[in-house]
Amino acid sequence: MNRKCIFALIVFAAAASLALAAYAQAQEAISVDIRGPGQAKMNVVTAKPSGEAGAAAAPPEGAMLTDNIQKDLSFMPFLKVMPESSILGGGAMGGPLGDQIDFKPFALAKVDLVITSNWKRGQRAGDVELRAYEVFSKRLILGKEYLGVSRDQLPEIADRFCMELIALLTGKGDFFKSRIAFSRASGAGRDIWVVSPMGREVTQITKYGDLGMAVSPAWSWDGGKIAFTLIGSTRHYLGVWSGGKATVHTLPSSNVVSPRFMPSGAIAVALNLKGSTDIYALDGNYQPGRALAADSAVDVSPSFDKSGNLMAYVSDRLGSPNIYLKDLSGGSDKRVSKSGGYNTNPCLSADGKYIVYSKLTGGHRLFLYDIAADQERQISSGPGNDENPSFSPDSYFIAFSSTRGGGHQIYITTINGENPILVPTGGEAKMPAWGPTP
Repeated sequence: MNRKCIFALIVFAAAASLALAAYAQAQEAISVDIRGPGQAKMNVVTAKPSGEAGAAAAPPEGAMLTDNIQKDLSFMPFLKVMPESSILGGGAMGGPLGDQIDFKPFALAKVDLVITSNWKRGQRAGDVELRAYEVFSKRLILGKEYLGVSRDQLPEIADRFCMELIALLTGKGDFFKSRIAFSRASGAGRDIWVVSPMGREVTQITKYGDLGMAVSPAWSWDGGKIAFTLIGSTRHYLGVWSGGKATVHTLPSSNVVSPRFMPSGAIAVALNLKGSTDIYALDGNYQPGRALAADSAVDVSPSFDKSGNLMAYVSDRLGSPNIYLKDLSGGSDKRVSKSGGYNTNPCLSADGKYIVYSKLTGGHRLFLYDIAADQERQISSGPGNDENPSFSPDSYFIAFSSTRGGGHQIYITTINGENPILVPTGGEAKMPAWGPTP
């Protein structure tokens, strides 16, 4: 559906008679420290949708919206979505408001949050009020009203409510307004696709099919473009998509490896111009400019923090591929992969605190390097191979390609190495790249 239409139809406002927004802002919100390892899960229950007084019941869209909210929250490793059957009496409530809810059965079941939905007569399926209550204090922590709801808007309403709830709990809600690009087989070639982290809106954005292989996608920092390598029959090309048909650019190198956007908007890419593969920043005409890493070794796979001062990359200057971190403002350059061996696919977090990469140790596994602590630790384990990790814009979640389920698919974990969650893409998917929604 046209997003402008969605924005025109969905109105985000607290019902004045219930003072939802004012009440929520007046309360001190609970919070979750998502950065600390071993975080205890917060238990959440979504109550059965209710209808307004005098109305028969909530429309069929009520159960559908509840299902979408549950699916969204299931992607949060610090939350546990509990069924209503785990609550004494099935979680039955007298109504959606705090003074209508008996919080005791929820407290006995160790529920931390209860989410209610109340439907009222209105255009299309009606108007819906969503609320989140903290069980222990019986406080309303978030209340939103959406007017004139239609069935096809339910996933977006769920996303927006969950985004605000998670932002309230953790300070970060970017998960629900981000996208993942990936490469998928298309005939004898490959094409670039895009999907939401929850597996919705799977969209093909290139259509090369047998004509070439579009691989290694990378988002611009504003979410408006995707750069990728297009492998033709005799050489590589640089592809840039900004909506519509992608443009293709020929560079003075038969190899165009791992293009990545810099925060300035320029693209950095590995090219072989002088007998060795080095990393260059391209100019406004997509031609090589200054060298960012250049020596007799093979230097590939650049990745940047949001300041543009730090660059992680791969170099085989010591004989095998290792991960290096370079300060582009000061020139310092050091190896960060501690145990040597075969290390590839680095991704530097936007906040400049971590580098995640794939290390060959039995199979390919994900390792996380803490820049301040100068320490690396393993955050994924088998079966299969885990490769091509990519940080979410909030520097907390990590998408990666894995064969743990058989063929290549995309999974999500976190900097703490929580159990990976599958991103439904409808088929094979490799080389994920996480970016923001413009």
